[in-house]
Amino acid sequence: MALEFACFDVVLAFAALFGLAAFFTLRCRVHSALSPLVSLCSVSLVLAAAGVAGVLRPAVWAVYLLCFVLGAAALRQKWQNRKALCTPGAVLFWTMSAAFAVYFALRQPLFTDFDEMSFWGTAAKLTHETGGLYTVAPVSWPWQATQSPCLITLGYFVQALGRYGDWKVYLAYDMLAFACFAALLGRVEWKQYRLAVPLAAVCWCVPYFFTTYNHTIFLSTVYLSAYGDIPSGLVLGGAVALWLALREGEGPRWPVLPVLAFSALIKSNTFVLALAAAGLVAADWLLTPGTTPWKQGLVRRIGFAAACFAAPLAAYRGWGQYTLALALKNAESGGMGETSPDVVTVAVNGIRMILGLPVGDYYEARRSQFYTACGDMLHQYLTRDGTLSMIGQGVVVTGLILALFFAAWLVAGQRGLRVRIGLFALFSTLCFLGYNLMLALSYGFIFKPFQAERLEDYNRYVYTYYIGWFLIALALVGLALRHAPRLDLLGHAGVLALAAVMLLRVNQMVLPQLSVLGFSDAEFADRQIQQSRAEAVAAVTDGARLFYVYQGDNGLHWFTATYDFYPQIVDYSGNGGGTFGLESLRPGEDTVEGYYFHPYTAAAFAALVESTGCEYLYLDKVDDLFRESYGGLFSDGLAAAEQGETLVYHVDSLGHYSPVEMEVP
Repeated sequence: MALEFACFDVVLAFAALFGLAAFFTLRCRVHSALSPLVSLCSVSLVLAAAGVAGVLRPAVWAVYLLCFVLGAAALRQKWQNRKALCTPGAVLFWTMSAAFAVYFALRQPLFTDFDEMSFWGTAAKLTHETGGLYTVAPVSWPWQATQSPCLITLGYFVQALGRYGDWKVYLAYDMLAFACFAALLGRVEWKQYRLAVPLAAVCWCVPYFFTTYNHTIFLSTVYLSAYGDIPSGLVLGGAVALWLALREGEGPRWPVLPVLAFSALIKSNTFVLALAAAGLVAADWLLTPGTTPWKQGLVRRIGFAAACFAAPLAAYRGWGQYTLALALKNAESGGMGETSPDVVTVAVNGIRMILGLPVGDYYEARRSQFYTACGDMLHQYLTRDGTLSMIGQGVVVTGLILALFFAAWLVAGQRGLRVRIGLFALFSTLCFLGYNLMLALSYGFIFKPFQAERLEDYNRYVYTYYIGWFLIALALVGLALRHAPRLDLLGHAGVLALAAVMLLRVNQMVLPQLSVLGFSDAEFADRQIQQSRAEAVAAVTDGARLFYVYQGDNGLHWFTATYDFYPQIVDYSGNGGGTFGLESLRPGEDTVEGYYFHPYTAAAFAALVESTGCEYLYLDKVDDLFRESYGGLFSDGLAAAEQGETLVYHVDSLGHYSPVEMEVP
């Protein structure tokens, strides 16, 4: 009964999504393999706009009701066309989404990674629990959480009418992935099963293939991740695949616009990918009109090309204005405002520097950091030091993708299609260079020096483009094969061989028990213990504000506690958690304790606790350093905590700390 109740919101979300997708297919003539991606992106954009306007909770009810009404009306009026809803791409999306929903509901995977706790997962919980965007949720952070919203609102849509669950966020992200796969299958029909089946198999392997580069000994979280990097790449490829399928038929062209706008609001540092997708779509529509003369309908094509750029630019610009206002308001109230330059400003000044034009002092001071990052990125791209995929470094991945473009060009029987494939190959390669320039600018002028020095998360940033680029090439292969009757057998054999090789390689690198298909419950044992400790502490603190202590924390445990306790507030204690102690006892700088050390005298520590207004201290982990520094502030000298009898100390009116009786998990 509990499981049924917990999943009822997901069932409603599926029904609403099906209604909207059916409306797009039956009333708007959007192919059923494409309508899930259009529907997911449209819903997420509407909810993001509603969140900005401060009406997210009523808006999600309105969206559900509208989806039901539109779907019911479309099915009633166009019931005779219901077979249009059942195509290989559509069946792929709905069956995989339903299978994952059931599987995740049974297995209940949890968030574990740092960025999930510091933003992606916490933002999802804040949005669900408050019924408003995470940007305005009451939380103890002193900075404004202003990262892009569309993945968060997508996760909210899936569980808005029920109880919050980590697995429902994973499900939303995976549904987006499956919608991109369905768009890649596009207009493949049932009689073309020899093409549909291997294409689907390749799609399944893609996220693994470009993100896993060693034999895994821990759980591979490709389909168990709330990060935005993989979705950004999938939507890049999905948007272009969607466009190829839209152009191939006689239906409308506008459905690509909400997908482009959505792609601009996945991650702020991948906004350039939205522009790349928009540029590829616009160039294809503007430069290759098909069988009609080039000048015929030129004004109309120019207008649509402009709309392709306007959609992501308007979305990104609108969100930027909103977050700027929030940051200024937060700064006025004593929090932090903007903490780093925005991407556009960095791009302008970085390009000025490359061209030898004068730039400001901030950029001059980081000139060497920028050029060093450029050299390091090139080294990673060319050598085995930069292995980031199942086939090796970036230059090898580039060769594979260009080979796919060539294969598509080779099997394409029509001259016009060959021209289009050539232009896609050329422009997508130029976009790849532009994306790498953006990464270099980020390392040079946005990231901290130590992050740039070690190219922190470089693999995670660059594989985003490889995923999208590969899917674009694969979509063109599928398009070419549908128009190459003479080479269809050879082409189908080639796609089948590619699928077999990728499946074999994934099986070699990722054991089934370390994948989404067979993960062990033990993978989340630590998180379950953390949750049980949070529940036990919450039971004896009655929603009061908590001062958090975890000696040796790098921020992860504080973010995790913030997530687990919400809506109970865990105070921003000592600049985000870390190690507290006397200056004379400071650990070495080469240790985690030393790097995240907060020196306070006993009196200063007591004053800090008092200034936060916290009624309790939550001692998640204490050590000898903490006992020696502050044991005298506690009525029992921390004996109860040391013996595992409590995690909580009460702060009385005189500022004394006394142990609270509780059962410690």
